[in-house]
Amino acid sequence: MTNKRKPMVTQAEISRLKALGHSQRQVAKLLSVHRNTVKSYWDQTILKEVSQDPEWASELDWTYINSELENKVPLNILFEELSRKNELPTYSSFCRMCSKKREKKLPEITVRVYRSPGESVETDYAGNSIDIYHPSTGEIQSTELFVATMSNSSKIYAEFTASQKLEDWISSHNRMFSFLGGVPKFEITDNLKSAVTKPHRYDPEINRTFYDMARHYGMAIDPADPASPKHKPNVEKSVDIIQSDFFPRVRNHTFTSIHELNKSLWSYLEEKNAQEMKDRGASRDFFFEEEKKYLSPLPAVPYEIFHWKKAKVHPDCCFQFNRNFYSVPFQYVGKEIELKFNSKMVYAYFETEQIKCHCVSLAHGHFVIDEKDYPEKKLIDTNFHIQHALKESKIIGENVYAMAQALFKMPRFPLKNLRKVQAVISLGKKHSPVALEHACSTALELSNYNYHFINSCAKNYREPKDNKTQLAPIRQKELICLQGGVRE
Repeated sequence: MTNKRKPMVTQAEISRLKALGHSQRQVAKLLSVHRNTVKSYWDQTILKEVSQDPEWASELDWTYINSELENKVPLNILFEELSRKNELPTYSSFCRMCSKKREKKLPEITVRVYRSPGESVETDYAGNSIDIYHPSTGEIQSTELFVATMSNSSKIYAEFTASQKLEDWISSHNRMFSFLGGVPKFEITDNLKSAVTKPHRYDPEINRTFYDMARHYGMAIDPADPASPKHKPNVEKSVDIIQSDFFPRVRNHTFTSIHELNKSLWSYLEEKNAQEMKDRGASRDFFFEEEKKYLSPLPAVPYEIFHWKKAKVHPDCCFQFNRNFYSVPFQYVGKEIELKFNSKMVYAYFETEQIKCHCVSLAHGHFVIDEKDYPEKKLIDTNFHIQHALKESKIIGENVYAMAQALFKMPRFPLKNLRKVQAVISLGKKHSPVALEHACSTALELSNYNYHFINSCAKNYREPKDNKTQLAPIRQKELICLQGGVRE
């Protein structure tokens, strides 16, 4: 009958009772085991307690070795270096002793965060990607890999893009939401510039356009802490799956366009999402079918990318944008506003409130005006900017003053010509008062109030010379000598 090895608990108990002074017979009786069993472990425990490392191992500085291993120094290099100074056994014996002597770290404790269905999606760009070859030019184009993963179901969406710029980042989101067929409550994103302007652990500054996109879809943004991939573990795992599984499958294939590359990736993801996950017993598609019920519906149209900039409202109730002028309500004169714009529309915001929107003018120097933005005409007589302009024009000369009055009295709202009057007055810095007076006099006579005409007249003005007639020299007849002498 073969002897079965006793559990470690029994061995430890034999050692403990032995240390208390019990004999082998007493230990066997207390533990209800055969005396031969106690005897077999009795001496073995002594040997175990006095066991020592081999002589070559005791001569090594294991503090130094452990430090080098922490600094990622390969074992084979350490073996070569130590062999020059010490008599070491085989490399395999050295590796076993290193494994035994290496300081054991306590396992890192992690807490799994449960995400409710439809609660969040995690997004990131992968570190590595696949290049594209253009046969017509021989150019090799680099790409970026955008990856998104639902936190609950682990459903994966990914695509290759030309860059990580804002336009590609927003376009990838539009396609991601279309793929999911809905919008989660919030997004856990990485700290790239297109998403987070200023990363911070407590108060990150979200990119203005990205924030506007989130408002369009009715979603909140929750950036992960800088350099903390564990805050978005699901998308990190998805990135690893694509790089370790999809990349090797296509390593020998040459792609000639992003469309071709994405078509191959989406085909792979379709199979991956339908494949059973070993740790969960069902596929990502299976769990997403339930999660999809908790997503918010998509808006009627995808988000159209807008840009942002700041502007100031001038006294004529207009702000300047792309060399054109657009009106806002007169209450915002002198205030700084934010402009949200694209190639079609420009929106004006004051302290997050939209105060005006206009279609973008494709011309230059045009005024896009809404008459409702101006104050009542009875307030114009007391308007500080108009009165100040009239006062400045009168200082230059009567003709400039008359020109300013004529412009303000034209059959249109007075503030529409305020900017032109100010421009005419500013010509006094380029030309002399006499030249500007002459130019305004000419413009009034011809009823031509065009700024460029007035500027041209002032520029070409020349002061008249003195009108003094030159007198002929006085000559005395008796002193005149004609050729040929005097006829007798």
